[in-house]
Amino acid sequence: MRDMADEEKAGGCGVCAALLKQVDKAVGEYDRSAEVDARVKLRRHMRQIHGRELPLAW
Repeated sequence: MRDMADEEKAGGCGVCAALLKQVDKAVGEYDRSAEVDARVKLRRHMRQIHGRELPLAW
């Protein structure tokens, strides 16, 4: 079940919310490889689906 607060933070997009959770989890576990992977997936999703480009240093 999705956390509605996370989805609201992600602008109502469930995919964005899931990817942000992956980023947060990887940061919390100090797993830099997983963090970079999740950030790349989020940037691609934002570009392809939402037509927005996230800055590199977000």
